[in-house]
Formats: sequence, C-alpha cells, structure tokens
Amino acid sequence: MRILYDITPIFIQRVNGAKRHIYEIAKNMLKIAPEHEYIFSIRRSKWKFIKENKNSPIAYNILQLKAKIIKLYSFSFSLRILNLSWEPHYVWLNNDVDIYHANFKVYKTFPKKPKKTILTLHDLNPILFSEDPKARRKKMSLTKKVIDIADVVITVSNFSKRQICETFNIPESKVKVVYNGCGDEFHRKSEEEVNKVLNKFGIKKPYILFIISSKKDEKHIVDFAEKISEKSGFQVVITGDKPYTKRKIKALGYVSDEELAALYSGAFCHILPDIREGFGLTVLEALKCGCPVITHPNSPMEEIAKDSALYAQKPDEVISLIKLLEKNSVREKIIEKGIERAKEFTWERAAKEVLNIYEELIGQHNRED
Repeated sequence: MRILYDITPIFIQRVNGAKRHIYEIAKNMLKIAPEHEYIFSIRRSKWKFIKENKNSPIAYNILQLKAKIIKLYSFSFSLRILNLSWEPHYVWLNNDVDIYHANFKVYKTFPKKPKKTILTLHDLNPILFSEDPKARRKKMSLTKKVIDIADVVITVSNFSKRQICETFNIPESKVKVVYNGCGDEFHRKSEEEVNKVLNKFGIKKPYILFIISSKKDEKHIVDFAEKISEKSGFQVVITGDKPYTKRKIKALGYVSDEELAALYSGAFCHILPDIREGFGLTVLEALKCGCPVITHPNSPMEEIAKDSALYAQKPDEVISLIKLLEKNSVREKIIEKGIERAKEFTWERAAKEVLNIYEELIGQHNRED
C-alpha cells in the first residue's frame, strides 16, 4: 500500500494527546508494517518550523522516522525532508495513493484522487463548546464536509463516537474507535528516580498531581486544584502550565516524559476533573505508573479506566476519595488494578488497528473495481 499520512497537527498544537497519537501511530506503523510505502505530509505553512527547529524534540523525532521511509525521496536535511507543493495548504503526490489519512482536516490531494480517505477526529469539543455562534456554525459546516469526504472516520473513544454520530447524523458503521496507547516511557519509577525529580523541582511528599494538556482547560483545572489544595492539606503540583507557586500549589510548566513518569510514580494521586476530553490520556499514563486516579464519572475517562480509578465530580466528593486512599489496603488494590488495566493500551495495538482499517478499505476498493 502507498499511504499518505498527514502530520501537520504535530506542528500546530501544543503537546497533548492528539499530537502524541499522530506521532505514535506513524512510528508504530513503520515498525509493524515496513513493507508499505509511507509518506508523511505537512502543510507548506509549517515547513518553516522544521527548518528553524531541526534540533527540537519534535523535529528530531520526525526526522528519525523519515530516515526509514521511502527510497524514492531524499530526506537529507540539506535537500528535502518532506514533499511539499508550491501550492499553498495542499499536500501532493505524483503517483496514485492507496490511503490518504487526514488528521482533523482533509486537504485536497492531486493530481489523482486517493483510493480511500480516512479522517481522524479525536472529539468535537472545539465545535460543541465554542462560545462564538458564528465560529461554531462555520466549524460545524467544515467538519461535516470533511466527514462526508472520508470513507471512514477514526476516533479515540466510544464517547467521542456517539458525539460524532449524533451531531452529524452519520451511521455508526462509518466511525471506528481506535483507543490511544501508552508508551514505554511511562512506567513505575524507582524511589531513587522519583526523589531525583522531586529534589530538582523542590517537591515534598505527599503531593497531588494535576496536568494541563490543553489551553482551554487551564483555568478550570487551576481553579479545581486550588480548591483541593485548600480542603485536603496536601501540596498540589501542576504541570503544563506557566510556572508559579500559589499557596500550596506548585506549577512546574513543561516537563519531559521521563520527569512526568517520575511525578506520577511519586504522587499520592492524579486528579483529572470534568474537562472536555475525548480520551483522557493522562489517566492512562498515571495508571501505568502506579498512580491512583480520581476522575470524572460518565466520561471518556471512565470508559478507559473502568474500575481501576475512583470517580467524583465536586471537590468535596474528591476530598472524600482522597481520605479513602489514605487506607493502604484501598490504595494498593487500586494501584494494582490500574497497572493491569493500562497494559491493555499500547501504541502498537493502536497502529495495528489502523492498518487493519486500511487493509479492509483497500480490499473493499478492489471488490468495487
């Protein structure tokens, strides 16, 4: 198969689950099925990012992948890393494409239409929760168009699948669920590794960990964290926000995956309140690191964690669960369940499911011919 995979969102959004999903699916497809021909595309407007940030972790990781792709193209940095057209905002190929896999938006491909088009939508939150009615209508219209173009829509939870099907009145058979995975970089760290990171940031146990992975949730999570800090007596640590310290809250800003795994491993618990999420990747990361999770019921997070996490909506309810976790028997049981549950979610499994969708679509195309 000849696969065109759009990685543009990696260079648009801040570090979050969607960005990690795109990168990990690309990386693991190459590993699992190297016999296919892969081309990763980027909108021309984002080409400048790679040229100016070739030593950044994002650009470096992409370049490492690209060294393994197609022999037909040179990915030497001095020549051309990516195939980019002179035509603004479009990706292109000179030959037939079996699969065009778009992320969030479908860009025109030319000169020949791909045999099958796939669209990944993580959730509809930018549409459903837009405060500008005009912008909301525009996003609805554009999203409907790209959904209509796609032969299959991939999303990351049954929660998001219901959102998509109900909002756009499309059959469930068109939407496939591929759960996110959790990489090997997230695992339970040793006491020595945890203490090294805690000493670096001046954190003392016990502490409760909050993570901001999206700008839209920042204020809500900080407000929720402040209430937990006041009521629990625990130090509260936040990552993914601008560094500041307020009362018992310590905001670290961006931390590496290795540091984050250590923070999960040393935390009393990780709390993810009622945010607008299609999956809740931090819940999965915490479980894998042996960190108890308290999150919102009737959400994608409950779909993912099931009985390996605790559920509450209001701060007072969360405080009750924190007190429950102070019992060693309860704490050890929930940690054990969480580690076992997290084993079910791997990026290799996710990539295999995406490849299976490709193969099914190409088989369908051949039968149609």
